[in-house]
Amino acid sequence: MGEKEACLIGTKVVVKGNISGNQDLIVLGRVEGRVGIDTRLTVEEGGIVAADVDVAEATVKGELRGEVVASKAAVLHATARVVGSLRAPRIVIEDGARFSGNIEMDVELPADIKLIKREAA
Repeated sequence: MGEKEACLIGTKVVVKGNISGNQDLIVLGRVEGRVGIDTRLTVEEGGIVAADVDVAEATVKGELRGEVVASKAAVLHATARVVGSLRAPRIVIEDGARFSGNIEMDVELPADIKLIKREAA
């Protein structure tokens, strides 16, 4: 069986609702709602996703607004504009990317690292 072809949402297409499946999704247009796929979401430059996202990998070169949960990795390229929250074990934010929100990395810290509590001054 060959590799699955990615699903492409074109520059003049607006999708409102829930998207789910087991195929890479490339957004050149606009998606509003919820995206839940078992593979990779790519938001290209000019693409807009205003949705909560639950994917294996998220690659953002355009605009994304919402909560992003990626089971493997989230990558914000230099052209990315993201407002919301990112949760993934691996997060890359390139120089020039714009991000406003919260980041949570689901990683297990080594046992010898002690968390430092800051005391109020």
